[in-house]
Amino acid sequence: MKKIINTHEEELEENVDYFEGIAFHPSLDIKNGILVLGFRIKPKIDKEENIILVITQKGEVQKIKGDSFDFEGKKYHIELKDKKLAKLSQKWSLKDFNATYNALSSDWKPLVKPNEVFTKLKELLKNYIDLPDSDYTLLSTWILGSYFFPIFSAYSYLHIKAPKGSGKTQCLSFINQTSFNAVKALATLPAMRDTVNSLRGTFLVDQADNLKHPNNKEFLNILTDSYKRGCGDQRKMVSDKGKNWIVQEFQTYGPKAFASIYSLPEDLRDRSLLIALTKSKKNFQPLDEENSIWKEMRGDLYKLLISVFWDVSALYELRGAEYRQNPTLFGRQLELWLPFEVIMTVVGVLKDEQELIKTKFNAQYGYTESQANELEKSIIETLLHEIGNKTELILSPKEIADKISTEIFESKDGYVSEKQKSAQVGKKINKFNLSTKKLPRNKNGERYLFTREQVQKVFDGYVADKNPDEHTPIVTEQKRFENLGVF
Repeated sequence: MKKIINTHEEELEENVDYFEGIAFHPSLDIKNGILVLGFRIKPKIDKEENIILVITQKGEVQKIKGDSFDFEGKKYHIELKDKKLAKLSQKWSLKDFNATYNALSSDWKPLVKPNEVFTKLKELLKNYIDLPDSDYTLLSTWILGSYFFPIFSAYSYLHIKAPKGSGKTQCLSFINQTSFNAVKALATLPAMRDTVNSLRGTFLVDQADNLKHPNNKEFLNILTDSYKRGCGDQRKMVSDKGKNWIVQEFQTYGPKAFASIYSLPEDLRDRSLLIALTKSKKNFQPLDEENSIWKEMRGDLYKLLISVFWDVSALYELRGAEYRQNPTLFGRQLELWLPFEVIMTVVGVLKDEQELIKTKFNAQYGYTESQANELEKSIIETLLHEIGNKTELILSPKEIADKISTEIFESKDGYVSEKQKSAQVGKKINKFNLSTKKLPRNKNGERYLFTREQVQKVFDGYVADKNPDEHTPIVTEQKRFENLGVF
């Protein structure tokens, strides 16, 4: 709190709001060209303390044990309260941690080669799981992305789907050993909250078919939002070890993977990357969690994070700008694809392979956000035709449905009633935000006010054909990525 003097010589206090400052998560955070990576150690038999690396894009490095650090004359806060970091001895080693710090302190340069680390991870995966070649690349990319996820505005869930005996538990165990601060736990809100809020960890759920149980409704609602940064955050009343109760806030955004026999609940499907396993004729070695290869692999992944976090940040911004200028992907489809494209580019996956994986990715999801289906197109085109040159028009879903061929409507047994057609039109109006205002009902049922401007906007975004040649690609600056072999 700072003190100032007003014109009447009175001493006043000037408020300071630390919410407006930049605060970092102690386990993993990447903001403003600064990486924070932290662990917990036990320097004495009866004492634990945190040890945190702070690395800037300019190659400056600090090793701190407190809750703040200075950079270029600014003080930054680390939110340590109520967060228990991962044990360094379980994830890496103090010897390698200190060696990494010393290497960064003496001469800043990349600690590892991105393509070599990625290849090592992918080849290790092949020792335990039977997948198509493209899925080895895609799954390895998802694992690697779990170390960079704070950079991204959204990060896809992972769904390992397979019948019994097809290796889904082994696959989840591999992810548990290689993803950032991974924790395999029950599908409960407290387990997810503790994993994500304290560890920034990758939350893994086996037997995810239980998510469809009615008792998991609240948990599912949070999962629906928490694939995206800033969404799904929770508040909880906790005791302050006295008689008082206080409100604490918890983050829920972070990488999450589910293994199940059947499909995930509908709201999670279009937020999840699907890896489908089939029973293999190969005899894979069992996954030994005590094998030293896992610490070695994680050590390489930490070093890769430190070496290229700024390149990933810069390329993510660059690719996002290119898609805004040449919009071949939209909405959630773009949000979830972009981290994969960026990671694959930084680690040197060839462009042809990226395009094959992108095609498979798009075919798997079939997002309606990026493309309207036949019924949706007919509704939008009908509205645009009915409005004509008028500024606005009032119509009911029934009046719109009457102008559309019955064959286009969705039906289970080949028959669809007038009421069902109206209901389908009403859902599409709400889905695409076609109307400007909902009006009172009349004899035709619900009515909506449509404006030509809004309907035209939806038509241009979801129906009108786009010619990529009409867009001029952004001129990119290549020098930043030449050392990574990006271009």
